[in-house]
Amino acid sequence: MSAQPGLAAEPDALDLERYQVYSRFEIVSLLRAVADARAPVTVYFNQGAEFIVTNVLAVNPDFEELILDLGADNATNQRLLKSVHMTVVTFLERIKLQFQTQRAEQTVHEALPALRIRLPEALLRLQRREFYRIRTPAARPVAASLPDPSAPGRRLSLRVADLSCDGVSLVAGESDPPLAPGTILRDCRIDLPEVGELTATLEVRSAAKHEEGARKNLRRYGCRFAGLPPAMTSALQRYITKTERAQRR
Repeated sequence: MSAQPGLAAEPDALDLERYQVYSRFEIVSLLRAVADARAPVTVYFNQGAEFIVTNVLAVNPDFEELILDLGADNATNQRLLKSVHMTVVTFLERIKLQFQTQRAEQTVHEALPALRIRLPEALLRLQRREFYRIRTPAARPVAASLPDPSAPGRRLSLRVADLSCDGVSLVAGESDPPLAPGTILRDCRIDLPEVGELTATLEVRSAAKHEEGARKNLRRYGCRFAGLPPAMTSALQRYITKTERAQRR
């Protein structure tokens, strides 16, 4: 099969490093979620010129293996088995997962032929901006604690209206001091329910008047994360995934 449009593998790039997952526990959990969801998995080989579409049948961390179903075409399966480098791509709840692997072996799973590959040591977990910006639930509000630039040593508590892996939207009351676009706020803390506290540096990118029902004099700030560490990105991604699942239910 020739390269599949619309599900291309992401090229290796340094700017994707912050989306790499290295936690073995999280990698196994994500791959098991892919198996449970029966999400289609695309395995690219021959420098991306060929691929098979398959499913994850089993995740066996004790044996460092991931079991995949065979592709629909036997000749393509045989060429895949001869390949020395593959890229595996799938989507889990609109989140793109991708990893590299070396060689596949033929095996048997539940008395049927299957493919065996090694569990990855790193996995790219990539959410495009239009996919993962979510509103925080009113039933479980999220608060951000920020340093007050007008009063050193004092902190502000603003409500997080929505967030993504790029940044957050904050709502301030009329009594809160204004934040000017371009302001850099270090040591910002966002309490993510069921995940924990996220510590980050924020850059205020925009400010606008905001209304919510009878409250007419609010301010809304669009802020960008500046150099969010991989551990904080991973925590934020976990919160977004949990919230999306809850909102769908």
